[in-house]
Amino acid sequence: MIRQCFEKDRGYVMEYLDKDRVLNLFFVGDIDNYGFENDFQKIFVDEEDGRIKAVYLIYHDSLLMSGYTKEIDEEFVHNVIKEYKIVNVNGEQSCIDTLDLTEMKNDDCYFCKMVKTPETSNEAIEIATVDDVEKIKEVIKVVFDQDSPGMKKSIEDKTGRTYFLKKDGKIVSVASSTAETKGLAMIVGVATLPAYRGLGYASEIMKKLCMDLLSEDKVPCLFYNNPAAGRIYHRIGFEDIGRWALRRNKAE
Repeated sequence: MIRQCFEKDRGYVMEYLDKDRVLNLFFVGDIDNYGFENDFQKIFVDEEDGRIKAVYLIYHDSLLMSGYTKEIDEEFVHNVIKEYKIVNVNGEQSCIDTLDLTEMKNDDCYFCKMVKTPETSNEAIEIATVDDVEKIKEVIKVVFDQDSPGMKKSIEDKTGRTYFLKKDGKIVSVASSTAETKGLAMIVGVATLPAYRGLGYASEIMKKLCMDLLSEDKVPCLFYNNPAAGRIYHRIGFEDIGRWALRRNKAE
């Protein structure tokens, strides 16, 4: 049976998610930061005989799922995609691979976490305020051809942070954290303008961002699907721990 969860279910749901807190970082972070009763976030569980088979989280136009035994309800997933106009479907790859999502674009990637402390950065890295958001979003748009609608809110409510580097009087490289929660944080939006690549700027920002997170006892995690980027992350101190599946609406 699939049902929506509310604040009274927090302990029940978190006990399940805490079995693999790193893998479920987005779940844990979003629930810690936004709770169960929010207009843009809903959590559902599929349970049987008092046992949770899977957990589903709708966050704006994204659907996230977790199921240790891979018992994902395909009919429910497709109904959610239609009802909530879902653009992104993601989760641990072996879960997503149980679904027929051929109508969506495949952007599978590696999931990794930091296992050793990086060296100190020598660059003048700056921490973004809300006043910097629009300029940073311009870099994200150039590199990824997508917007960053949650960046301002993330900075305002301190659920994430964005660091950047300026050269020639403009922002040329950025990196952010999101879903920050007890013991963990997700690194996202690592981007450098094409004309400034190959100079190590993203690595320097990552070092500073990760050092600051580690100083707060938050272990950085991230996704990547570019082998060259993976080599950089490995040199900084990250290690692959699994595969992550991301399916995007082909219209996006």
